[in-house]
Amino acid sequence: MGRELRGSTLGVIGYGAIGKEVVRVGKALGMRVLIHDPYVKGIEQTPFEELLKESDFVVPLAVATAETENLMSAAAFAKMKKGAYLVNVSRGNLVDEAALEAALDSGHLAGCAMDVGRAPDQMPTPRLAARADVIATPHTAGLTLPAIEHQSMETVAQAGEILRGRAPKGAVNTERWKRKELLNK
Repeated sequence: MGRELRGSTLGVIGYGAIGKEVVRVGKALGMRVLIHDPYVKGIEQTPFEELLKESDFVVPLAVATAETENLMSAAAFAKMKKGAYLVNVSRGNLVDEAALEAALDSGHLAGCAMDVGRAPDQMPTPRLAARADVIATPHTAGLTLPAIEHQSMETVAQAGEILRGRAPKGAVNTERWKRKELLNK
């Protein structure tokens, strides 16, 4: 049996471009949407632990950093609502796969959908992908003509910003950006 999305709670961790789109789609489907991203101001935030506790579907979309390594750990899975689902379509290193497998084995999580993982090619780990309670697909986010065109134009725009002596739009470490000093010499 499927699960009705309308009326379910969607927890989105990370409110970048993908997070914003997931939130938009969730709302369009009639879901209650909770957002957690401590780096974004001006939106209604839900504390991380509360998001885990209340969400029927948890979608981690945080930036991959040392701070977010294994964000979805055994402790995080234990705080999730019993019968919830994890949807990882962002970065494999956000999820502790051994902890995920244990949460699925125990029945605490109802299932998982993923198109990324910790396999050497960033694909879902074959062991997890083979489970009946996991839907695993190849990560193909950038493999459409519109996506390739968008990425190409974005790269050109970023190069233009660098040539103008400015940090590119979307740079996550502008405070450490040294290219500006190199261009001004």
